[in-house]
Amino acid sequence: MVRENKTSRVRYEVDDIALAHGHRVLRIPPYHCQYNAIELIWAQIKGYAARNNTTPPFSTNKMMGLLKVACSKITKEDWVKVVEKTRKLITEDYERDIRVDTIIENEIVIQVTDSDDSSGESGSESE
Repeated sequence: MVRENKTSRVRYEVDDIALAHGHRVLRIPPYHCQYNAIELIWAQIKGYAARNNTTPPFSTNKMMGLLKVACSKITKEDWVKVVEKTRKLITEDYERDIRVDTIIENEIVIQVTDSDDSSGESGSESE
C-alpha cells in the first residue's frame, strides 16, 4: 500500500542547484557516520590538531590556527581514499543485509501452538 500511495520522488531545491553546477546530492542514512566520508576527513583534521596542540598556551586562537593548517593539508587523494572506503563499506553492508534478509525469508520458521507453556518449549512437562 505504501508503494501505491507514496509520491514518486521528492525534489529539493538544493538538488537542482547542485545539478546545475555539475554535482549530485547524495543522501545517507542519518546517524551512520561510517557512511559519511567527511567524518573520516574530520577525524584526520582533529588528529592533526591534537598531535600538535601539546604545549601552552592552550587557547581557542591557537586551536583555530591548528585546524586551519590541518584543513589545508587535506588533499584530493585523501578525499579519494575516504570516499572509496565509505563506498566499499556501504556496498559490503548492503550485500550483508541482502544475505540476512534472504536467510530470514527462507529459513526462519515460527511455530504457533495453543500451548500455555510459558517456557517456549514443547513436549511433556518436567516432574
